[in-house]
Amino acid sequence: MVGHMSTALFFDLDHTLWDFEANSRRALRHGHEDLDLKGHGVPDVDAWIACYETANEWCWSEFRHGRMDKQTLRGTRFRLALERVGGHASPELAERLGQHYIETSPLQTSLVEGTLELLEGLKARGHDMWLLTNGFEEVQHLKVARSGLEKYFHDVFTSDALGVKKPDPRAFHGALDRAGLKATVPAIMVGDSLESDVLGAQNVGWKAIHFNPEGPQAPEAWRTVRRLVEVLDLPLKG
Repeated sequence: MVGHMSTALFFDLDHTLWDFEANSRRALRHGHEDLDLKGHGVPDVDAWIACYETANEWCWSEFRHGRMDKQTLRGTRFRLALERVGGHASPELAERLGQHYIETSPLQTSLVEGTLELLEGLKARGHDMWLLTNGFEEVQHLKVARSGLEKYFHDVFTSDALGVKKPDPRAFHGALDRAGLKATVPAIMVGDSLESDVLGAQNVGWKAIHFNPEGPQAPEAWRTVRRLVEVLDLPLKG
């Protein structure tokens, strides 16, 4: 039974609980080997990963700003990465790499350090928790299931299903609505992105915890933690 009068806790997924970098790089290594990128003039797997990450970051920025759709993003990031790294790969190979990555990456199960300790602690205290993530519906749900996170959360709300991405206020309002919570219920967002998670949540009246393992502390965040387990020491009930 969801305690509708208690504080609702919402968590981002990628880079906050699910170790996106480690899992993505493992999937890219598999793709480099399985699709024989060495035979297509891309011998250095680390250079390949670096080129992909640069291309992917640019494509996701375009996606977040509405200048690229989901299907275009999935193919374009690999085409751009292949162009950047050199070699003689075809557009067809870029498509195959994209499909391989989509099938392989969500199956990886590395979690950010402290994830299970935090979630176990919060669950033991009786907190109600949901995931609110900017990601694709089928992919994010698969990540959650494969990495053993399902049992901690009432539900997973993706930007894909909501139709809007954080920091759009409608993403946060939509998550509350789908959780069956009134707009007046106190809510806290936990995430790594200052713009999408922290400022987005605080702009609709939520509190937000910035998970920021590195870099300067953002004074505008309600709270900042360097390690996930530090969330257990924060005043989450009021």
